[in-house]
Amino acid sequence: MTVQPTIDLVLPVLNPSQTWVGDTLARKLELERQSGRSVRLIVVNDGTKDHGPFVRLEADDPSMAVIHFSQNKGKGAALRAGISSAASDLILFTDADFPYTIDSMVAVIKALEKGVDIALGYREQDYYASVPWFRKGMSESFRFLLKRVLRFPITDTQCGLKGMNKKGVEVFLSTRIDRFLVDMEFIKLAVRSEDLKIEPVVVKLRNDVTFSKMGVKVILREGLNFLRVFFS
Repeated sequence: MTVQPTIDLVLPVLNPSQTWVGDTLARKLELERQSGRSVRLIVVNDGTKDHGPFVRLEADDPSMAVIHFSQNKGKGAALRAGISSAASDLILFTDADFPYTIDSMVAVIKALEKGVDIALGYREQDYYASVPWFRKGMSESFRFLLKRVLRFPITDTQCGLKGMNKKGVEVFLSTRIDRFLVDMEFIKLAVRSEDLKIEPVVVKLRNDVTFSKMGVKVILREGLNFLRVFFS
């Protein structure tokens, strides 16, 4: 009997939807089918008070692991906790609602399988046709700032789908940002390492994705984290 290679999939989760458990199991199974790999979920409960969804998911998928935070710490802190507990040679992380297509996730896995150390989901221009106008403006302005003003080598830092091998894990666990801009910090640290092979992978959104709102407090806080990344 051939044993499938395993990949760890880290999901930071806060207040999941009522359909989250069923959706997660279905997408995990489809990812296994398309990738030819066994997928182990590592779910980080980032402050959800109701543990019911996590209990139900564990009951249906005993191979998974759940890490509970008693209060919300943010995406960066949740990802470091999940990634530090991963055991597989290859690791993916994405958002709790699997916003990108399974084909996109498989493409990231394939990049890692061919020897890439860090595979970065990259959203092309057609992505912006699917997002609310405010988020579109924020994203395009941010990418313009990175490319034209700061001369950053990779402009789509915030795509919520990335993969890495053990060398990439070492870099990610050296990040310090606890919130959303951990992605940008990760890439900045990675491009400094001359021995790492980094590759953008074009990814596509699912058609039925619902976007969360970005409040003023979030924008201000991430502005401070932006300064921390570039002037640290």
